[in-house]
Amino acid sequence: MRDFKFEPIEVNSTAPGRERVLRTFDDIAAFVAEALDTPRRQSTRWQAVQADLFQARFGARRAEVHQATRDALAAEGWLAD
Repeated sequence: MRDFKFEPIEVNSTAPGRERVLRTFDDIAAFVAEALDTPRRQSTRWQAVQADLFQARFGARRAEVHQATRDALAAEGWLAD
């Protein structure tokens, strides 16, 4: 098993809230809780992020959560280039 290195994820200014950089899994959780309205938070793409987020904080499924976050942001048009 290879070590996972969290690469910061840049969220652009068109995202709800503000432009920001997600540097940890806690940042991802805060973004989901604070910036997303309930219908969006319940969408399939954000449910994929939230499904394993708790595990990622403690070392499991980190790469999957990181990629799911990038995919969800890209689908929303919020992933900074």
